[in-house]
Amino acid sequence: MNAHDQMVFDLKGFILKPAVLPESQIAALREFVLRQREDRDSLPPQQRHLPGGAVEELIDHPAVMDVLLDVIDKDLDKIRLENVFLSVREVGDDGKWEPHAGGRTTNPNYAYNFHDGRIYAGMTRVVWELTEVVEDQGGTCFIPGSHKANLPIRKGDPVIDARDSGYWESYGCPAGSLVVFSEAVRHSRDTWRNPNNPRVALFFAYNHINVRHHKPTIPQDVLDGLAPERQRFFNEVYHPQFDRMRA
Repeated sequence: MNAHDQMVFDLKGFILKPAVLPESQIAALREFVLRQREDRDSLPPQQRHLPGGAVEELIDHPAVMDVLLDVIDKDLDKIRLENVFLSVREVGDDGKWEPHAGGRTTNPNYAYNFHDGRIYAGMTRVVWELTEVVEDQGGTCFIPGSHKANLPIRKGDPVIDARDSGYWESYGCPAGSLVVFSEAVRHSRDTWRNPNNPRVALFFAYNHINVRHHKPTIPQDVLDGLAPERQRFFNEVYHPQFDRMRA
């Protein structure tokens, strides 16, 4: 990330990168993920679950790596991909407003630290918006800065957590945009109110090689079908110091 993007991520706990993907790739991804959702058996076994098939190219997309290398670890081999899921929501889908996370914690999956001039985020979510998002009409919502809150915001204050409290911020963006946020920032899904299109979004959960948050659920057929340079994102959790000890 450049200095401006680092400052925004550190200040807010999230960053938006609009219009990252070309329209041709957006259309192909939408078609693929909806087919995978609605007619899974029509696909080869290695493409029947995320992140197989067309979605594979997003795993190490340069725009994602630019952020993760600055907020998880500067060594690519220390970045893991834990989970990928698809969100499809139509107008009126209430989305179950459910604020969670926020504040300082010793849990490595939710921790956010700044030390010696760089960010150290725990689990970092990457959202690929495959359809247009209109601000305050259903995109993911955040309380900016809550990843560094000193008082127990994680416990939930009904006034602050209310959708109309004035503390929440959302975003608008064209299809093909990228949202990256620290799991430490307080966030929630929202009711989809955009009448122009449904929300079709892919959520990726990245983490450091030292820790795990999600129980592994990606079928081995899918992992085996990935390019070797992407299979490494699914290495078992371990401490890289042992590589040096064996060398």
